[in-house]
Amino acid sequence: MNKQLSTIAVDLTPVLPGGENGGAKIFVLELLRRLAKMAPNTQFVLLTQAASHEELAIMDRPNMRRLMVVGPVITNSLRPRLVSLASRILPHLPVRLRGVFSRLGYRLNTALKRSGSDSLLHDMSIDLLFCPFTAPTYYEPGIPTVCTIYDLQYKTYPEFFAAEDVAHRERTFIEACRRATVLTAISDYSRDSAIAHGSLDPARIRTIHLRMAQRIAPGAENDRAVLDRLGLSPQRYLVYPANFWKHKNHEMLLTAFGMACHEGLPADIKLVCTGAPGARQAWLMRAARTMNLGDRIHFPGYLPNAELAALMANCTGVVFPSLYEGFGLPVVEAMAAGVPVACSNTTSLPEVAADAAILFDPRVPTQIAQAMISLVEDEALRARLIQDGLQRAAEFSDSERMAREYWELFQYALANQRHESQLTGVYSDGWIGPSLYLQVAPARIVQTIEIELLAPEWLPQSSLTVIAKRSGEKEGSTIILRRGTGAVLSLPIESTGGSYEVSVAPTFVPARSGHGDDQRELSAMLQRCGITRADGECAALFPEKATA
Repeated sequence: MNKQLSTIAVDLTPVLPGGENGGAKIFVLELLRRLAKMAPNTQFVLLTQAASHEELAIMDRPNMRRLMVVGPVITNSLRPRLVSLASRILPHLPVRLRGVFSRLGYRLNTALKRSGSDSLLHDMSIDLLFCPFTAPTYYEPGIPTVCTIYDLQYKTYPEFFAAEDVAHRERTFIEACRRATVLTAISDYSRDSAIAHGSLDPARIRTIHLRMAQRIAPGAENDRAVLDRLGLSPQRYLVYPANFWKHKNHEMLLTAFGMACHEGLPADIKLVCTGAPGARQAWLMRAARTMNLGDRIHFPGYLPNAELAALMANCTGVVFPSLYEGFGLPVVEAMAAGVPVACSNTTSLPEVAADAAILFDPRVPTQIAQAMISLVEDEALRARLIQDGLQRAAEFSDSERMAREYWELFQYALANQRHESQLTGVYSDGWIGPSLYLQVAPARIVQTIEIELLAPEWLPQSSLTVIAKRSGEKEGSTIILRRGTGAVLSLPIESTGGSYEVSVAPTFVPARSGHGDDQRELSAMLQRCGITRADGECAALFPEKATA
C-alpha cells in the first residue's frame, strides 16, 4: 500500500510566524519530520501562506517541499479585511442569520486561499490531502482527506471567542465532518466531543495521542544563561507554559498565587508565565503590579525550544490551571523532564496526567494555591510525582509510533476512498497494539471476517479482553483470551462493507516487562486475518498471501 501514497499534500496555510499557533504548530512540524523520515519514497508538498513560507524552510527535505498557495496580497490585505468585516457585522445579526453569514464567509475565505483553482491537487497528482489544522480548505472530490480535531472549546466556552471566530470554528468543524474521509482526534476526550457534536460515525474518527513528551532536549538543565537573563534561581520558581488565551485561566492563577504568597509560600518563590506577547499579556502584567506581585511574577514572552527547555528543567514545578485542553502537551513534557506537575481536573487533562499529577478544580483558587504550596514544600509528594510522572511521560514519548499511526490512517483513508479492503494496526511480525482496524469493501456475495488471535504463554497479564465493533457498535460477544491460548473471531459482513475495530486489553511494553528492548505497546499476536466468501474463496489480509 505504501507505493500508492506517492504524493501527499499537507495544508500548512494556517501556520503563523512564531508561537501564535501554540502547541498545534509544534506537534504538526514534529509529525511531518517523522513522516518524511518514515516514508522516504513519498513526496510531501507543504501548502503555505506568505507570512510563514520562509520560516517553514526548516522543513525542506529531499522528499518534502513548500508550495506557497496564499500570496502576500491575500495574507496581508484581503483576508484581514474579510475578518474585519465579519467582526463588525456578525455581533449585530440575529442568531438564525449568523449561520448563513458564516457559510458565506467560509466559502469566500476558501475561494481566496484557493485563488480560483478547483483542481490544484489533481493537477499535482496528489494521492491524499492531510489537514492537520482541521479545515479541509483544499478538498477536491476523489482525493482522500484526513483532518485532525484538537478540541471543540468554542462549544463549551463561546464567551472566550469573538462572534466571527465562533462562526469560523463552527463552519470549519462542520466542513471537516462533511468532507474528511477519516478524522483523527488528539485525545479520547476530543474524539468523544467530536462524535457527540458532529453526529459522527465512531468508525470515522480515531484517537492518536500527541506522543512528544521528549521534545524538551536532554541536558538543557545545564544552560544557566536563560535563568541569569530572567533573574531566576534554580528550583525557586514555578512555571506556567501557555499562551495568554482566555481558557488558559491566567486570572485565576494570579489570584491563587497571591493567596499562596499570603499563606506562607516562601518569599523567594516566583511564578513564570511564558507565552507570545500581546494585549492580554500586557493586561496580566498590569494586574500583577496592581496586586503588588510585579516582582514575583515574570512574563518572559515567547521562548524558543532550547530556552523553554532550560526554564522547565530548572523549575520547582509546573502548574497548569487551564479550563479546557484537547490534550495538554506541556503537562507530559514537564513530566518527561523530571518536573512535578499540578494541573486541572477537567476535559482531557485527567486522561493525560492520570494519577501522576496533583489535580485541582481550576475554578477554585484555594485549590490552586494549595497545589502550588505542595509543589514547593512537600518533598515526599514531589518525589512521588517526579517518579510517577517519568513513567507516565514514557507512554507519550514515542513520536515514531505517533507518525506510524498517522501513516496507517492515511493508508486506511486511501483504501476507504477506493472501496478497497484494508487491515491496519498490525506489525509485520504479527504483533498488534491496542486495536486492529479493518475496512471492508462492499460485495454482492455473503462474506465473513475471520481473525485468529494468540496470547503467548509469557505474556505479563494472565488474560486479555477482546471486543469487536462495527461502525462503533459492539459486534458479537466479549472474548476472554487466556495466556497461552488462541481464539478465532468470526464477524459477518454486510453487503455494504464497513469499518471494524477489534480492541484488545490490557496492553504491555516488552522493554518494561523484562523482554528485551522492544518499546512498542502490544497486546496479542495476529495469526491470520482474512475475508471468506460464501463460495469458499478467501482473501487473506494477514499474512498477505492468497489462501483457499
